[in-house]
Amino acid sequence: MPHRVQEAIEALHDKGACPRIQVNLTVEGVVCPDFVRDQWKERLIIDLDPTYPLDLAFTEEGVEADLSFDGFVTRCVFPFDSIYVVLDRKTQKGVVLEENLPASMRQTPAPAPRAESDAKAGGKRDRSGRSRRRRRPKAKPQLQAAPELAPEAPTTPEAIDGGGKPPEAGDEEARRRRSVFQVIDGDG
Repeated sequence: MPHRVQEAIEALHDKGACPRIQVNLTVEGVVCPDFVRDQWKERLIIDLDPTYPLDLAFTEEGVEADLSFDGFVTRCVFPFDSIYVVLDRKTQKGVVLEENLPASMRQTPAPAPRAESDAKAGGKRDRSGRSRRRRRPKAKPQLQAAPELAPEAPTTPEAIDGGGKPPEAGDEEARRRRSVFQVIDGDG
């Protein structure tokens, strides 16, 4: 019977999606370049794009694939217990394998009660002491549909008065057209 990680990856491939996995490189049995392990430690994100020549394979222990890091292709091995997230790259929906989560990413106990100074400040504070309140986005101005515009003033020789100018109604028409445009001030 296939492992849950294998089932999730294969299901995404069957749907034509690109699986994205998150790997804890500190788990014993992970094979990858040392510079990758040093840089990413517990959180390497890999796209198993089926359009690339990954030579993806599933073994009893885990997942193997040819991956490129800084232009060098390396055969990498990720034991199943090192993979803690499998999701669809496009929709970001998938599974989290709680039992494989690195200790640093597991739920921490509830924070201690707030200090009196925080309570007086009237807002919840994060660990750095800054307010966790989020600003509401400013309401965007609503654009109104443009009214039907009358056809342009005729410019045939018969319609132009003796001075070679279109009738004065053209000026009024231009003002009416300009009034349709709404100035949006970036400061709200």
